[in-house]
Amino acid sequence: MRPQVLFVTLAVLGVLAALPLSKAGKEEGGTLAKKNANQAWPCCDKCGLCLLSFPPQCNCLDFSQGGCHPACRNCLMFTTSGSVREPPVYRCADFLYNYCERRCTPEPDVV
Repeated sequence: MRPQVLFVTLAVLGVLAALPLSKAGKEEGGTLAKKNANQAWPCCDKCGLCLLSFPPQCNCLDFSQGGCHPACRNCLMFTTSGSVREPPVYRCADFLYNYCERRCTPEPDVV
């Protein structure tokens, strides 16, 4: 009887472990991608650190002068120090599933 209980327990754990993976695909697009492909999120041109998970959780090193996407939970603002007045730039420091899978701008043509 014990091997059956162990098998059922492992099967339940396997199903529970697969649930966040199916949710990761839904976070990527949704209605936002349908409204405006240029504002689709998450997307990244310069991928940063990725954690060893499946699917990978990554952060992005892209900077923007217009601020972070409204869905970003950890928006960092960078300003210049010194006498030169430059507008601040922003970077979203969230770790998201498949963050670096899709580019925000088209890939440059290689000649």
